[in-house]
Amino acid sequence: MKLPRQLENEGVESDVRAALESESIELYSDSERYIPVLKLNPELRKHLFYAKSAGALIFGFEAIEEFLANERQGLQMVDNLSDRVSRLLIVTNDGSHRFYRGLEYLQKREGERVLICRLDVDSELMGNILGFKGKQIKAVLLNRKKSVVNVFKSLL
Repeated sequence: MKLPRQLENEGVESDVRAALESESIELYSDSERYIPVLKLNPELRKHLFYAKSAGALIFGFEAIEEFLANERQGLQMVDNLSDRVSRLLIVTNDGSHRFYRGLEYLQKREGERVLICRLDVDSELMGNILGFKGKQIKAVLLNRKKSVVNVFKSLL
């Protein structure tokens, strides 16, 4: 996995990589794909909320899937598909087996540019973190590199 170049330039890439590799979990039972587990901390919470305020979040699996497909089509047209992480898909810990299987398919299609992480919270708490009281949110995509980098650095 190649992390955003900005982390390398700031000299924190190895620390972020270690934080991402410190705990992982199967995407779903019987999956061969393991994803990093993120623990909620005040910095991470703050940067998720900032990303929402900046319009850098997309909510819901279908909307995320559509956004990534459109983006991938544009990148293919200009022959600019990269294997460096530029998008971060954060999912909650209370999705269904089918939901996580769908994520695995999405990951295969999108390649290394999208990193899926599981935040160790349920969908109701995720909604509350993002300012949507009483609304359940199972998946959010950070669609701007600056927000992705800020969330990565919040893990340190």
